[in-house]
Amino acid sequence: MSAYLRRVLSFSFDLKLFLLYNLLANIGFGTIELVFNFYLIELGHREDFIGEWRAVQTVSMAVSAMTIGFWINRFGPWRTIVAGFAVFSLASVLLGIAEQTWLLYLLGVLFGAGLSTLFNPIMPFVMEYSNADERQYVSAISFSLISFSMMIGSLVGGFYPSAVARIIPAIEVGSLQAYRAAIITGSLIAALGLIPLLMMGKPRQGWSRPDSRAEAASESTETRKRVRMDVAMFVTVAALMSIGVGMVQPFYNVFLKDLGASDNQVGFIFALGGLVAAMIGLAAPLMANRMGSLNAVLLLRMAIIPFYLAIIFAPNIGFAVMAFLVRQASISIAWPIDSTFISEILPPRARSGVFGWRSAAWNGGFALASYLGGRIIVNRGYDPTFVSLVIFTAISVGLFWVYYSRHPAVTSGAVPSALPQSRRGAIAETSA
Repeated sequence: MSAYLRRVLSFSFDLKLFLLYNLLANIGFGTIELVFNFYLIELGHREDFIGEWRAVQTVSMAVSAMTIGFWINRFGPWRTIVAGFAVFSLASVLLGIAEQTWLLYLLGVLFGAGLSTLFNPIMPFVMEYSNADERQYVSAISFSLISFSMMIGSLVGGFYPSAVARIIPAIEVGSLQAYRAAIITGSLIAALGLIPLLMMGKPRQGWSRPDSRAEAASESTETRKRVRMDVAMFVTVAALMSIGVGMVQPFYNVFLKDLGASDNQVGFIFALGGLVAAMIGLAAPLMANRMGSLNAVLLLRMAIIPFYLAIIFAPNIGFAVMAFLVRQASISIAWPIDSTFISEILPPRARSGVFGWRSAAWNGGFALASYLGGRIIVNRGYDPTFVSLVIFTAISVGLFWVYYSRHPAVTSGAVPSALPQSRRGAIAETSA
């Protein structure tokens, strides 16, 4: 643990500021994410409208993500993050004020576009401003910090509405005004993330746009074809997985309340999920090193299936909480592992774009699934959505493992982190 801490302390000042930005931004986002569905319900809407609004938001994220590679290559990761995060901060504040349906949809577009830059440029930023031997650690800490800050945000979102009601007698617990106060407070906390961004040094300097065409021209036809296939597979896996997640995730806080949980309890559950994810996520480099990236991702992604099957057959708060916690832990470890893996397997010219395309595919599938999921829940209940999550998780993870385990860069040992430690030595001896 002391060695881990020393490595973190050795990060550059800019990387430390980047981690602080992630902390503040996601505390605010976690607050908004927890209470916004409750805010919509107090406005008189149900799960079908929640699904529609989420679909609008995620379609906007998808469209924004499709162009994120262009913006990063053109202006650099720092300018892309600052511009998008400013849009996110403004849209968040206005969402806490809006009541008209058309305005909620419009702000959903802006919110989604800004939210896209909160997550998609993380790996391009890490790859650009960190050393090769620390990337696995920077990415793991970045995603763990997101989980930790979402935990804090969930606590704020869960307890703030009742706290503000006690402070201001005119505001009732669980009222529209209480949720509005929580959203605006979360937005202002998130906006503080602009301060560390503006304090950075090297990332703010002039950006030299990489000549991706020249880089591609220097590659063989076979290599360019392989890169296109790798990107297409990575994007396809994300699209398939998002369908199952989109059927469940946007409605999970409402599902917990339907099972009898209070606002405070939902906030505590989401916070606990963030804490578990933040703590376990730090083990990503160790797990990837021991098992290899591919086996680690396979185990982690598939781990959620038994728990969601349990909810189908025994829908109670205990299984629902366990499923949520396991999924949060799974995401926290698997996300930095597979993100670092694809960054290592692709040439530099493809890295900035692949995360945007993956996000576009994810949010496109998520939008469609949340739109359908809201209607399914209203008409058929939650069981079909949990079945969808199980099926699409199994298909997407299986496809990822089968394709990349046969990849030439993996079988040849060119990406040793993809393999377990035992196989790395054998491949190294064969290559020698």
